[in-house]
Amino acid sequence: MHTPPAAGSKIVIVGAGAFGLSTAYALSTKKKYDIWVYDRDSIPIPDAASTDINKAVRVEYGENAIYTDLMLSALPVWREWNEERKVQGLPPVYNETGVLMLGKDGKFSSYEEASMRLLQERGHGGSLEELDAEAIKTRFPVFGDAVKAGYDKACFNHQGGWCHSSEAIIHLYQKCVANGVHFVLGPELGSFTHLELAGDKVTGIRTKDGEVHEADLVVMATGAWTPALLRDMNSALLATGQTVVQFVLPDDLNASLSATMPVWCANITETGMYGFPPNADGKLKVARHSFGFGYLNPEDGISVPRTHSTHSADTIPLSALKRTRAFLDSFFPFTSRLNVSYARVCWYCDTVDGDFLVAPHPKWSNLIVAAGDSGHGMKFLPVIGFNICDVIESRETVYTKRWAYREYSEEEREALKGKTTQFLTDEGNAEASMATLDELKPAI
Repeated sequence: MHTPPAAGSKIVIVGAGAFGLSTAYALSTKKKYDIWVYDRDSIPIPDAASTDINKAVRVEYGENAIYTDLMLSALPVWREWNEERKVQGLPPVYNETGVLMLGKDGKFSSYEEASMRLLQERGHGGSLEELDAEAIKTRFPVFGDAVKAGYDKACFNHQGGWCHSSEAIIHLYQKCVANGVHFVLGPELGSFTHLELAGDKVTGIRTKDGEVHEADLVVMATGAWTPALLRDMNSALLATGQTVVQFVLPDDLNASLSATMPVWCANITETGMYGFPPNADGKLKVARHSFGFGYLNPEDGISVPRTHSTHSADTIPLSALKRTRAFLDSFFPFTSRLNVSYARVCWYCDTVDGDFLVAPHPKWSNLIVAAGDSGHGMKFLPVIGFNICDVIESRETVYTKRWAYREYSEEEREALKGKTTQFLTDEGNAEASMATLDELKPAI
């Protein structure tokens, strides 16, 4: 049974990504805890999923009402952050370009239909516009070829867009520092090695420099590294890699797209494909949400992240590059003559059901696990920490009940692992090998 921390308690948070920083900030607003955050690198953490040029900020969640509701509560805070930055003379971290959900062959999927229906029920129908083929081409000319390829029906939501995720992380970090949160960062001082235990009670953490840091409560917010750091959580969590590419646009194309292009997803439950307008540097990002790739630790068979921090020459698997190029050849044919300027495997911490896992550890007291982002956590950055606080302080809500620790059957666990399309350690599998720099170049 979890006991909430008393006033004055020292709370150690391991992980300075989206969940960790948001939790630190939310706790700091209570003004009654001594809060310490540890991570192995400087902020933004170079290989964290949240460190990126952009992440989608969308309210569309099909029938999954709790996430739509949570996102509707986060949007005003994103806008508040923009106002804070305006006062500081800084550019916005949230860009409300709107979100375009594209259906296929004249119809929407059940996901898109449910998303629109739920938003109408929540009183946000006025932000939605249904567009036919001609309206798509007129409103957003960049999707003219996509319409020809069958993506000829769409819903445009004026609410939503994208965040500059790395800058948002820095913004929240600065808010934490201003509120008195302590940070210990670096490959020795801040690098977690293991929990300190007294029986079944967590008493602190040990870092790579050998130091023990006592704590009244430890929060593990370690993203895709969680299954490896807390090995008994491996049955509930799986690290999976999702692929991302970027193109640097010519100046004329960048100018024409920057003015009107929204965040988009293309029949996403079938293709997994989504993307963004070009950022201030003319970088156009396209990504695919799928069951992803794994990278097995040969010692224990646990999937662990393989990132540029440890494999600096990595791009993305050749099979993923081929799928992305094949999709874009008809959707955005202008990309067929562009180099892929950057390619990355972005690591998620997946759960079987796609719900977050934010709960007291089932075995050890004084330990909260905040993980299971399942690839959709960053958009909640301004508010997710307050929901994690509800778990820490033992307040029951619809979110704490949904994100509680849950056991999965062996069949469910194997099904999640089995859906991971390929493992990057597959020997002799050329399609799981990383694309070379020459292969990132256009074929024409």
